[in-house]
Amino acid sequence: MKLRLGLDIGGTKMEAAILATHPEGNDVVARERIPTQREEGFESVFKRMLDLIASVINQNGTDIGELKSIGVGLPGAVDPKTQKMLNGNTSLFIGHDLASLLKKALNYSGPIGIANDANCFALAEAMLGVGKKHAEEQRTTPEKLTSIGIILGTGVGGGLIVEGRALEGKSGGAGEIGHTQLDPNGPECFCGRRGCAETFLSGKGLESWYAARYKEQYFAMQIFDRALMQDKKAIEALEIYRKYLDQFMLNLINFFDPDFLVLGGGVSLQPAIYEGLEERVWKKTFIPYTHPRIYQNMLGDSAGVIGAALISPLEKAHR
Repeated sequence: MKLRLGLDIGGTKMEAAILATHPEGNDVVARERIPTQREEGFESVFKRMLDLIASVINQNGTDIGELKSIGVGLPGAVDPKTQKMLNGNTSLFIGHDLASLLKKALNYSGPIGIANDANCFALAEAMLGVGKKHAEEQRTTPEKLTSIGIILGTGVGGGLIVEGRALEGKSGGAGEIGHTQLDPNGPECFCGRRGCAETFLSGKGLESWYAARYKEQYFAMQIFDRALMQDKKAIEALEIYRKYLDQFMLNLINFFDPDFLVLGGGVSLQPAIYEGLEERVWKKTFIPYTHPRIYQNMLGDSAGVIGAALISPLEKAHR
């Protein structure tokens, strides 16, 4: 049995888990989640990371030296060579050599991998979530499939999985699909462009353009709830959302030709976004017989930490 530790660091919470790999499969044998408290600064957050790692190790009665690897998912682009975060919405991690800091603080000599959190989500779902189910239905293995993991949450992110590996790109910027343009005249995005997918399809994006269009302020989940209650403005907003989601899915399918796509994040929990989605998209793909499935995630909001545990031995060199 091999033990791998994953750490998923977000803007509001951090989670650690130990994944046990054995001939029968993979099991999470210890897991814990705590607030990130990023407003306290890097040093404080790093100490909380160490305390969290110690806690899950103690839960499992494991010694640090028994871990085959440690993987860390961060909310931003990570340079595959230096393993430093280059950009992201939780800026306190930018430029820090977390792998080296963790090795020293933990007195750990094994491999440590640092990766984008959306890549971790996509890898977990591809290998242990919907990808495993899809592969069984197709009578193949997850390693032979190409998939796209899409996070529709506070922002929009993504991970591209090809034959069991996350595609990182030269500088770690592969999968920044939230900043593909859907409307050049759309809302201004923090990246400097207009009409990015994130400005329409994220929870924050939906809230912002709804407020600008209807002069009413609601949370994204409230907008979906109001649509269920037959509120005319919310129904119209849902139709606009679906239009941009269709366009987004088509762009990704035409560009990458995946076996399937899987959606995660808070917005992905809304059944309304899936109604007729596959049928509408399949009618417009460039290759007429391309019918990739579009799934809701299976692993829930712990997919990131499971993917972090998986990504280090698959993706990163021994440091």
